Amino acid sequence: MKVALCSIAFRERLLEYTLDVACEAKLDGVEIWGREPHISEEYDANRVAAVRKMVTGRGLEVAAFGSYLRLGATSSDTMGVRDVLQIAAGLEVPTVRVWASEVGSEEAKGDLWQRTVNECRDCAMSAEKMGLRLAVEMHTKTLADTAESALRLIEEVGRGNFGLNYQPLPSLNDDAMRRLQMVLPHVFHLHAQNYAPLNGDGKIERAGLADGIIDFEPLVETLRESGYDGYLAVEFSPSNVSNKREAVLRDCGYLQRIRG
Repeated sequence: MKVALCSIAFRERLLEYTLDVACEAKLDGVEIWGREPHISEEYDANRVAAVRKMVTGRGLEVAAFGSYLRLGATSSDTMGVRDVLQIAAGLEVPTVRVWASEVGSEEAKGDLWQRTVNECRDCAMSAEKMGLRLAVEMHTKTLADTAESALRLIEEVGRGNFGLNYQPLPSLNDDAMRRLQMVLPHVFHLHAQNYAPLNGDGKIERAGLADGIIDFEPLVETLRESGYDGYLAVEFSPSNVSNKREAVLRDCGYLQRIRG
């Protein structure tokens, strides 16, 4: 397993800042956030080449492209398939993060499910021709918001390069281990994030990876035993920290220690 830093962790900074943090942490790679100021949402060959050079010139890999391509979206405010795949190919990433609509699985009607499946399958077929894999974000308010719905999506799309971007959900009731075990064969990428109760009223805030309600050590051990050799990617900083850079560096070091 490798450890990466998602550049969205420092979305308020230029990309160079995230790359410098990744180098300081001696990470394997970075996941490029799919929005400005880190990369354009429209394909620009020169811009993409410059970003790749910035990353590889520092001895890092481009671990993934964190796009905002919503397949089966109900609105038009989304990245286009062609732009996303061209950006990913130019970055020479193994994995592209995508989204399965913006409607929760319980609310989604049959026609939305089928349209999302069709768009995912078509996109996966195009991506395969370019040597790319698609990892659907396991996120609330999408068709991959539960392990069961994520598996349904994977099975109905039926393409070997169409898998999942696993991450703990922002909930005190998320059984992270159960969800991981259910989808384990289909995990292409992992976003590491943790949470802690806030003020005892059922609300939560982002916590350090070693300090929250999710125990990452058994999750990583489960991945290791399954033969997973992808990335563990630190996605965000904990909330309300005085030094965000130091907090992110601690989380990077934690994942490096437990990956073995």
